[in-house]
Amino acid sequence: MDLNGEFEDTLFEYHKPEKIALLCIYIPVFFLALIGNTFVLVMLCINKRFRRNIANFFLVNLAIADLLVTLFCIPLTTAQHVYSPWIYGEFLCKAIGFMQGMYVEASVLTIVCMSVERYLAIRHPMRMRTLCDPRRVKQVIIITWVVAIITMCPLAMYKKLEKYNVMFMELSYCIENWPSPRAKLCYELFLMFIVYIMPGFVVVGLYTVIGCSLWTQDHTLQRANSMVNNEARVMGGRRKLARMMIVISILFAVCWLPYFIINLCILFSRDTSIPMSLYPYALLLGHAHSAQNPILYFFMHRGFHDFVWRLIRCQCQQLRNNRQVSYRECLKLWNSRQLS
Repeated sequence: MDLNGEFEDTLFEYHKPEKIALLCIYIPVFFLALIGNTFVLVMLCINKRFRRNIANFFLVNLAIADLLVTLFCIPLTTAQHVYSPWIYGEFLCKAIGFMQGMYVEASVLTIVCMSVERYLAIRHPMRMRTLCDPRRVKQVIIITWVVAIITMCPLAMYKKLEKYNVMFMELSYCIENWPSPRAKLCYELFLMFIVYIMPGFVVVGLYTVIGCSLWTQDHTLQRANSMVNNEARVMGGRRKLARMMIVISILFAVCWLPYFIINLCILFSRDTSIPMSLYPYALLLGHAHSAQNPILYFFMHRGFHDFVWRLIRCQCQQLRNNRQVSYRECLKLWNSRQLS
């Protein structure tokens, strides 16, 4: 009887009901996030009219962060649900938590920058034109990634590969090895504050002011738009964009809040069995956020909605006419109609 083989079979967990449920959700999330964020990047990068809008630079940055989560974090997390020991090497052991934290922090800072940009555009439109030019926005985006990298460095520093000899087999596990429990607690509280609480207050405060300005149409805003011929159209466009960005912020907060709460429960609770059992589902909810933004754009961003439908119609026309029409030709057609 091969005891080692039987023991190794027990390390595969894909047959457990909870693992099956996680895998069944992760697979569609992965493909939705991959296809959706790729469409967002293509749409925002090929059309010159969209590149003139400063807010779209931040949408591109969000799509890049979501796409990186999709390509790096979701596959390894899914693989961990299938086979629990770590077989991907020490580099990925240190890198995966760091990359996930970096992408989340970059997304948070991007959402904060979006709220500041909307605040300036609506409350101080003249100052907005001088402060928020494409060059400065690109510099701000680079700074968000630098800050995210610095903030998440401890996640790479204190991860290590631990090897155990079990049943004449050497098994490796990727674990956190902090100098002390107090150090880990302090860092988790710091992350909760810097990633969630402080940005939350800033975003809520700015969007509250924006909401008051847009929905009440105060006299200051009307004077600022007095030279615009069609003020109602301008106000309607600003309302739609602000509404979409508010929904983006709310979805991010809702998706990642359980993850932070469960992390704190694991640190403070004596019995960690319940938080640990809920942890995979909280992480799944956070990862699922990567697929939500493209769906949101489809329903709330007219340009993205038109882009997707034109691609679908172009390919359907190809099938009806039995004529080879490449995606490049479809994109050129869509781009020319947008500029006309």
